[in-house]
Amino acid sequence: MWSEGDAFLARYESADGVIRGALPLRVVGERNGYLATWLPAGTTVAIPMLADGRDLHDVTTLERYTLPRTSRIGPRVGDAAVVLFPAAAAHSIHVFAHGWYVNLERVHRWHERGLDTRDHLLDVVCDRPGEWRWKDEDELEDAVVFGVLTQKHADEIRAEGERVAQMFERWEPPFSDVWEDWRPDPSWPVPALPEDWAA
Repeated sequence: MWSEGDAFLARYESADGVIRGALPLRVVGERNGYLATWLPAGTTVAIPMLADGRDLHDVTTLERYTLPRTSRIGPRVGDAAVVLFPAAAAHSIHVFAHGWYVNLERVHRWHERGLDTRDHLLDVVCDRPGEWRWKDEDELEDAVVFGVLTQKHADEIRAEGERVAQMFERWEPPFSDVWEDWRPDPSWPVPALPEDWAA
């Protein structure tokens, strides 16, 4: 379905059930059950924030889940990454030159422009082969406390993280696919965020 160089849009549902985040990407190819995409540094993206202008990470957990939300459009902060999306699993993997970041998320809903998902708060950081650690365990616990997630759902999210971490420990694809050495076609333009990204 996807060809090298195609525009691809990953959209993220926010805690209020509305699409509030989006990453415009460019398709690299498919390998070992994952679609690889390219996210250049500085790409214009949409990220969720509180309607009063505060970042979600600058407020209390209660405020994060009870106050109105909106989106901020602007350049993505951080290094360029290859972003890997599995055909049917509850995560994505951001591959950097310095390591791998596993974003635990809802199983993807694929569509003609890309996919929709929802962040599951807990992440796995893989710094170097054989070494990994949890990130944002407190956020997952808070989500249960405030009724955003059930304990059963939180346990399923953690189990998915443990499954992917075991793939990393065994050095299985996609971790062994050497995506960290991949470089984009220099003629590719930076992916553009469509005006109707949330539609």
